[in-house]
Amino acid sequence: MTIRQLGKIILTIFLLSFFTVLTTHNLYHAGTLQRYRKMTLTDDWYRAHFSDGEMEAVEPELSPECKALYRNVIREVQYFPVPESAADPSLTVSYVDSWQAERNYKGTSGHEGTDIMASENKRGIYPVLSMTDGTITNLGWLEKGGYRVGITSDSGTYYYYAHLDSYSNIKEGDEIKAGEFLGYMGDSGYGKEGTKGKFPVHLHVGIYTYNEQEEISVNPYYILLSLDHQKLQYNFTNIMTHRPANQQQEGTRLYSDENNQGRFLWR
Repeated sequence: MTIRQLGKIILTIFLLSFFTVLTTHNLYHAGTLQRYRKMTLTDDWYRAHFSDGEMEAVEPELSPECKALYRNVIREVQYFPVPESAADPSLTVSYVDSWQAERNYKGTSGHEGTDIMASENKRGIYPVLSMTDGTITNLGWLEKGGYRVGITSDSGTYYYYAHLDSYSNIKEGDEIKAGEFLGYMGDSGYGKEGTKGKFPVHLHVGIYTYNEQEEISVNPYYILLSLDHQKLQYNFTNIMTHRPANQQQEGTRLYSDENNQGRFLWR
């Protein structure tokens, strides 16, 4: 065998390998795109990666229903649900991606939300704000969620705020604006109405949609990350007046000025 013949054989093997890899890659890419285009709202990957970098990259290829929910939420959310304190900068919050982490109250379940933890573990200090415009469609006690607020947007997306210590002057049916005061962060839940202190003070945030009467949750963590620099600022300290959650808090008002700087006004 001559050197020229050996070279032709090597070149042939290289080309065959190259085109095999290329074809395999193209088939994989086509299969992946097909999966995104047929994806449903109940898909585990979609729910877990909701609004993260991977989803943003493939958003144009998502199925119409998955794309619609993603775009609705991105359009609707405006503010982080816990403001910064202008009076005491040490009153901070933190959160991690705890999607589907194990929960063990009355059985084992996956965590369908994100917990925003208070650096000062005292109920009734941190205000809770609506992330979106919408209508209050649920208000009151849930055994797991404690005192909760559920706000439904115009798109039908449901934004859920749980474990509150007390409510502001709100009621079911009220029209809510993004940034509006809903109540105070607490530690209510895991028992009969009024149960508190079963876990550290925090705000549980959930995002839900409904498809043919099926309730579907998506991971709010990446949405909260996107709002981390969209925090209003309010004057609050770790000395607050506590009221039962089932009583309205008369005289509590909030507003946003031209710079979106919120303030508490007491009277």
